[in-house]
Amino acid sequence: MNKKAALELSVGTIVIIVIAITMLILGIVFVRSVMCGAIGLTGDMNNRVKGEINKLFGSTGGEVQCLGLSSEPVKIIPGQTNTVWCGIKAPQTAKYSIVLTDYSAVHSTKSEVKNWIVTDSWDGTVAPGDEDPKKAIRLNLPDNAPEDTIMLQVIIKKEGSIIATQDLDFEISRVGFFKAAMC
Repeated sequence: MNKKAALELSVGTIVIIVIAITMLILGIVFVRSVMCGAIGLTGDMNNRVKGEINKLFGSTGGEVQCLGLSSEPVKIIPGQTNTVWCGIKAPQTAKYSIVLTDYSAVHSTKSEVKNWIVTDSWDGTVAPGDEDPKKAIRLNLPDNAPEDTIMLQVIIKKEGSIIATQDLDFEISRVGFFKAAMC
């Protein structure tokens, strides 16, 4: 009689353990998907970029505005490609170019920053009403990039003539531990 009770207890224990592990795995998957969705909830990137550039146009005016021009540096994340967006409000159809002319960092060397630059210019024709932000410069920061401040200088040309020079500031900032661990 004792052996039968022992067998029933072990089968019941195994069933409970299997159910518990299944619920634990489902719970982890659910929490991960909810948390990553909430953390990554940034909306439409293009609309956010347009909003930031429109704020720059409103505060400084001008024909061309790039992110990083405001008083606070724009945060960029190591381990991924980061884009410097520029908005152009063309009064008439014209050929524009945005060229990176100089770069530096507070703690990193100039050669390190140079290695991070993927794209250093943008050329294109812009018509009035075309308010889509342009991907002027791309920086591919390695995972081990130090937290630092990067300064970029760009020259903006319209039909080959320089119309503006802008100094852009970016701050390398790590992703939070929670997001890095979960997503």
